[in-house]
Amino acid sequence: MLSQFDNNDWVIIVFFVLGALLHGVTGLGYPIVGTAIIASFYELKVAVAMVVVPCIVLNLIMLRTDGTIIGNILKYGKEYFWLFLTSFVGGIIGVKLLLLFAESYLKIFLGMTLIFYVMTQYTKYRIRFKKDNLTMAIFGFIAGVVGGVTNAIVAFLMIYLLGTGRTKHEMVIVNNISILITKIIQIVMLAPVIIGFDDKKMWLLGIVIFISLFFVYLGSYIRDKLSQEIFNHAIAVMLLVLGVYALWQGVRIL
Repeated sequence: MLSQFDNNDWVIIVFFVLGALLHGVTGLGYPIVGTAIIASFYELKVAVAMVVVPCIVLNLIMLRTDGTIIGNILKYGKEYFWLFLTSFVGGIIGVKLLLLFAESYLKIFLGMTLIFYVMTQYTKYRIRFKKDNLTMAIFGFIAGVVGGVTNAIVAFLMIYLLGTGRTKHEMVIVNNISILITKIIQIVMLAPVIIGFDDKKMWLLGIVIFISLFFVYLGSYIRDKLSQEIFNHAIAVMLLVLGVYALWQGVRIL
């Protein structure tokens, strides 16, 4: 079956390796990298469906950080209840906004916001947020709206988590619970697409899951060795790259 893989399929596998390693270190990046590269060679619905299964597996693994999967879901689900609830509501509104406004302007807004935030982190005007339910709810709603429009909810959640001084493990767990909620909804909706995969796509999916497991564990090992300061710098770089990419996409389709 591997003999049926063409160069595009091997490119996809290489990028999934990078995405899994990045996700293991920072707690984000896998869905973005995976969807972007597969969508270059297959239909978007196939790309999303191909990413959703390994992403759920990786999210569950990441939720074992500093505890058990169930324990972390219960603990952080209670502590961040308003963040998850309002981001879900905001996501619904975001999808509706996507139908009303031009995608280019929304991506330019996302890109400029991320770039501005990262720049402030290295000045005396460093942005900080209160650790209360109201701030959490407001930020969750905004992140949900932006996520519904641009599929970049994690980027805005990271701004909140960095701005409230959360630990690296806490950031990883909260982000992965957020992603998991989205992916469970997606897998239910995309089940017919996944069931309809031919043998080649099924083999590709299996290989992607296998290699992703290994490299997300490797990324998690690297994260454990990083100091909080270096981790925060790594997240800032990720947000900056996402911001520049979103801005470039927005300007390109104007």
